[in-house]
Amino acid sequence: MSPNLRAVWWIFAGMCLLVLVGAIGWHVASRTVQARIVLMPGTRVKMNIFRFAPDAPRLSMAFNDSAAMRPQFPYWPTRPELGEWRAIDSEGSLHFINPGETVKLRVVTQHGAQVYEALPVSERSEGVKYRDLARFVDDGDAKRFHWPPLQSPRSIPAGRSTLDISVLEVESVLRGESVVLSVKPPLDFKRGTGSALDWLWFFVFWPVYVLVLCVAGAVLVYCTRRESSAQPSGVSQM
Repeated sequence: MSPNLRAVWWIFAGMCLLVLVGAIGWHVASRTVQARIVLMPGTRVKMNIFRFAPDAPRLSMAFNDSAAMRPQFPYWPTRPELGEWRAIDSEGSLHFINPGETVKLRVVTQHGAQVYEALPVSERSEGVKYRDLARFVDDGDAKRFHWPPLQSPRSIPAGRSTLDISVLEVESVLRGESVVLSVKPPLDFKRGTGSALDWLWFFVFWPVYVLVLCVAGAVLVYCTRRESSAQPSGVSQM
């Protein structure tokens, strides 16, 4: 094999290794951890997570909104107790007309505890509505939320750790309901978090990179065989 072709093979191997490491890193850094929790004061759930670098808790709750819950009104589009994203914007805050029933969670990490409260519904899919949680600010007005939300400290350390999450307060309509609690990852398809790992976002397209590498590998195999067949019999080129 000629020195030039050998160098190309080494570059190809390095690119394969980079894509492999990047794809695994993307998979880990974009994984959402979920657990069911019953919205009753005192209910607790522990969630094991892994982070490559210190991170802040980003929480969301998924509520069932299937038509089976409203047999008398199967096409009624909303659950008013979950709130509506309609607000009056004032300096440093949003005042929601219907913020939804209050839900407060206490999140304990290795660096201490923080209280989070549920925002009104911000996303929805078939049969499910989502309420993100933001750091609680005790301003005496349940309809007013600090905006943009206060930045949570990067209290989740690098490596494996456990979040101890408990229900602190929930209003009567939602009390006893089972929801899916999610700890959002530092990376997803839409965004990064400004950390040193944001470069892993580019590996969301790892299947495309694999396809390109497969084509490049096939070309290299063809070139290598062609070079070998062009050499005189019994002569090897180092």
